[in-house]
Amino acid sequence: GEYELTQDIDASDTINWNDGMGFAPIGNDYNQPFTGVFDGKGHKIRNLYINRPSLDYVGLFGYVDSGGQVKNVGLENVQVVGSWRVGGLVGCNYGTVSQSYSTGSVGGNKEVGGLVGSNYGTVSQSYSTGSVGWNKEVGGLVGCNWYGAVDQSYSTGSVEGNQYVGGLVGNNDVGTVGQSYSTGSVAGSYDVGGLVGGNVDTVSRSYSTVSVAGNSSVGVIVVYKHGGTVSQSYWDIETSGQST
Repeated sequence: GEYELTQDIDASDTINWNDGMGFAPIGNDYNQPFTGVFDGKGHKIRNLYINRPSLDYVGLFGYVDSGGQVKNVGLENVQVVGSWRVGGLVGCNYGTVSQSYSTGSVGGNKEVGGLVGSNYGTVSQSYSTGSVGWNKEVGGLVGCNWYGAVDQSYSTGSVEGNQYVGGLVGNNDVGTVGQSYSTGSVAGSYDVGGLVGGNVDTVSRSYSTVSVAGNSSVGVIVVYKHGGTVSQSYWDIETSGQST
């Protein structure tokens, strides 16, 4: 199906839904994915609340499958909590997310992103300004980029986690990141990057002005793991607190 928003939505009442668990994600796993087209038409959804710490595939859309599209929508002041593959807009994306943004807070155990938790598809011309945190593969925009592409996008929020923590992408595992940037702050235990936490594939034409803090394996742009390349990219020595 094809769906469009015709006006802004105040989702404040979702905090009272489902015995305090809030909104039930659209397309909740690989057995019930969203495969349609959702066009926000530039409208906003405000104050979305989801509190499902034991559930995987959590976001406004839990699972967007190949061919699915989510575009032209803004999520403002979200409060989203899940377990694995958690994002403000999409928990797990095999389709396309474009020209969209998220603000607020997102938390989860693994593959957690301000906009998209786990990306196997494409995220383009999008951003996140919220706070993102908890454990592993945590990114300001995308938690883990698996065989996917992140392009012309940015993150400006604060990111905290344990391992594979990045200002833009927590872990770029056989994926590409291009023409993108991160600002704000990043803190973690190890494998902490201003732009990307762990990198296996390609980062190009991107930059970071993030302040970076970690106990070990800290990189101002990326932390190299099992190869990977960085080209035509830079970081700000003063804001990052890292001179090399």
